[in-house]
Amino acid sequence: MQPKMFLIKKRSGIIYNFYFSQTGGICYKLYSLHNNEKVDPFEISITEEKILEFHVTIDNEDGIHILALTESGDLKYFASNEDIWNSKVFSHFDLRSNIVKSLFIHVVNQKLYIIYAASNLINVNLWTIYFKCWDGVKWHNTSIGMALCNKELQPYCATVDNHNNIHVIYKNSSHKGTQLFYRKFHSQFSLWSSPEKTVNSTEVIGFYYIFCDMRSHLHLAWSTSTGTSFKMLYKKFNKKLLNHNHQNRMTTLNMSKQAYLQPVIFEIEQTIWVMWKKQQEFFGCKIEPNGLSGSVVSSVQRPHHASPMLVEFVSNYEMEKQSFNGRLFYGVADDFIDLMLPKSYTCDLYESISEELPDPSPAEPESSEINSTDASDVSDEPEAAAVIPPCNQLTIELSESFDEIKLNYDKITGLLEEVMAQLTTQDVSNTLRDIQVQNKVLIELLTGALKEAAETEKSKPNGPLKKLLDLFK
Repeated sequence: MQPKMFLIKKRSGIIYNFYFSQTGGICYKLYSLHNNEKVDPFEISITEEKILEFHVTIDNEDGIHILALTESGDLKYFASNEDIWNSKVFSHFDLRSNIVKSLFIHVVNQKLYIIYAASNLINVNLWTIYFKCWDGVKWHNTSIGMALCNKELQPYCATVDNHNNIHVIYKNSSHKGTQLFYRKFHSQFSLWSSPEKTVNSTEVIGFYYIFCDMRSHLHLAWSTSTGTSFKMLYKKFNKKLLNHNHQNRMTTLNMSKQAYLQPVIFEIEQTIWVMWKKQQEFFGCKIEPNGLSGSVVSSVQRPHHASPMLVEFVSNYEMEKQSFNGRLFYGVADDFIDLMLPKSYTCDLYESISEELPDPSPAEPESSEINSTDASDVSDEPEAAAVIPPCNQLTIELSESFDEIKLNYDKITGLLEEVMAQLTTQDVSNTLRDIQVQNKVLIELLTGALKEAAETEKSKPNGPLKKLLDLFK
């Protein structure tokens, strides 16, 4: 499933939102760092030429790069220089007899890495995955593998780790079932690893997604189906130990009678989350660090003002990289940018914040499957909010200590009410003695509240949650 919107965040915090224009070209809008609000209401056009598909990335020097397939069959490359766009045609395809899709581009150290899948109209379910590398002098071309899948599904999925190595998962089917194969491109040696079978399923595999966390561990989520029964599965594996059984153990996150759509995986404060779409609803759970179990599945509330779509996000903003890591999300970008995240990571001082998603169930030593039920099967009320609302600096710093401050305020108010009651029912001497005792308690409570506020003021600006919420501040 091709994302139709790309969010690119520069080191300054300015966010570029790329999407298809109404005429079928490529355009973008700018959003500010503060309150993730739109800078101006006008879209900026990159090209009016009809584009079938495109992919966007950013290099270490804040340069934005776009790979696009035009309606005429040109594989076109766009690069920005201070928001001035230059273009070049890399290749040309005869789209009357061929299909080209799933574009991917990565740029580092003035090297260009390109991946795409191609098929022909005679056998539209057989895809060849091609890899092209420009080293500054010449092109290097190779084939990654052959994928057998429906033309409506993605032939492969790619992710990049902290060392700029590229990891690719692609699907193949045979009379024995469906397999997911894995290959790694070592950027230091410019070599691809041999194909390794990482999933071998007797059931039909539908959508899948691979993600690399900050510790270079790979996470894979995929859906399977057997007629009217569907599963959402997950596994964590170390790319250096693919053949070790304990690294290949899979976990069943959810089972349903309805088909699953594209899953996404992301990392917040070193916690891995898996989310997916089913019909028009969204669900998610967090994964235990060992990767052998997940929390109870909870529904995620979707924004009411728009229909969420897949959003690919690439950031150079250093303040958030250590606490927020993800490349594919569900979200919307209108006047503000809203990514669908668990409610425990939202920030809204003016609403009561519900509890976090339920704690993960303990891992069972003999079985990694979790028999969980979607929240939609139990209750129609969502348990988690999906939107990051705009919030100011003060809201961010006091959000976590709000409950404690409110509790102290209630205690202080209660003491004052007792004093007022005693003034009307007791004599002055007794009342003054009681006031003296209660005044000591009042001073202690006020002192504690001021200390908490002072500690919050000092610690929160650089805390991990502050960094996370700076993502769309």
